[in-house]
Amino acid sequence: MSDRPLRNTRRTFLAASALGALSAVATGGTAAATDGTVEPTLTIECSTVSVDDWGSAFGARVVFEDGSFVNIEEGAPDTFGAPGRVIESVTLHDGDGNEWTRTNDATDCDPGGKSVTFTDSRATVRPGQFLEVDTYPGRLISQVDLHFVDGTSQEKVHLDGPESPDGITGVYRGTGEHAGKVVEAIEMFHDLGYVTHYVRNPAAERYLLGKATHQERLVEVMGATEGAVDYEFTVDGPVRAVTLSDRREASPGGNDAIASGEDGTTVSGTTGNPGYSDVYAVGGPITGFSQTGGDGDYVLREAEWRAVETTAPATDLLAVVATEDGDVDYEFTVEGTVRKVTNCGPKRSAGDNDEVVENDDGTVTVSGFTGNTGYGDTYAVTGDVTDFARTGGEAAFRIDYNGRELTPEELLAGD
Repeated sequence: MSDRPLRNTRRTFLAASALGALSAVATGGTAAATDGTVEPTLTIECSTVSVDDWGSAFGARVVFEDGSFVNIEEGAPDTFGAPGRVIESVTLHDGDGNEWTRTNDATDCDPGGKSVTFTDSRATVRPGQFLEVDTYPGRLISQVDLHFVDGTSQEKVHLDGPESPDGITGVYRGTGEHAGKVVEAIEMFHDLGYVTHYVRNPAAERYLLGKATHQERLVEVMGATEGAVDYEFTVDGPVRAVTLSDRREASPGGNDAIASGEDGTTVSGTTGNPGYSDVYAVGGPITGFSQTGGDGDYVLREAEWRAVETTAPATDLLAVVATEDGDVDYEFTVEGTVRKVTNCGPKRSAGDNDEVVENDDGTVTVSGFTGNTGYGDTYAVTGDVTDFARTGGEAAFRIDYNGRELTPEELLAGD
């Protein structure tokens, strides 16, 4: 979930982050019962929890293998869960801090069809998701939010009055400034038992690039020239290794190490040579970075693009993007170096039909092809662009240069 203001009165159900809440359930032990408490009894059936006796408990959290969860703050439904999603664990709790946790010992089960389904940018909600109520919640729904992989959220429904939300069952997608964004999860809340359904989109994983949630961010130490780079950095928060490809991965237990201490987390490692890197997901700010050995240049960057520190020559991002249906053939020349950027999504990555050729005079010529609205090719450029020309096609296009939209003339003029 994103960091957004808490709701008023009862609608403070988002006070804790999804990551923190899930971690607390998954790792916390069962609290010792005090005098007078009655242990609840329940049965887990793949995607469904059936409570035989709530005992002293009145709330529950169900965590699913895909990171989704259902949270019940006040209530005692006989059945709850999420059709089509396999339960990992269930924790019931009372008002005195006691918890009773059960794990699912049969996760190889068949959960059946899903009541909430996704494409990259769309969520479809069906009434069968709400097992904890006898009928579809209808008037009891008080909020629906979409969360996107870029860390933003959009409120789709928020009802404080008696009107019936006719549009709850159906399709949700980002609109306005969120149009076309990849959905990470949909979150739905209703007042009966103060129940939250947080359902994650499995299609979001490839866009999160190894992050567990958007609250983490990727830090990458990448070689920029031939030669080794030994490094060390500290983070005020947790760190874990991430694998994006066979060239972009950290290797704890190999030549990389992660050590946690009272003052934060220290990461040390070795990488080097262009295109090779060590990648980490971090949960706090970087408080120090140093190259401890090796004669190679490096780039320390966050979130795929933003360079935090570098000993390499300045690198710019240049993308040729079609703005209407049709073809765009192009060619440009750089006094310096160019490499294809192949990891910025299916619409903006340079591909096999794009070519980078090093010339004998120290320049590089790039020739490529793209087309159709929003599709383009992205390159990392070190040096000045000295020539740019369309070589074919009739579709309109734009040049994105470090996030700024330029014409070919502005690009060549260095604007």
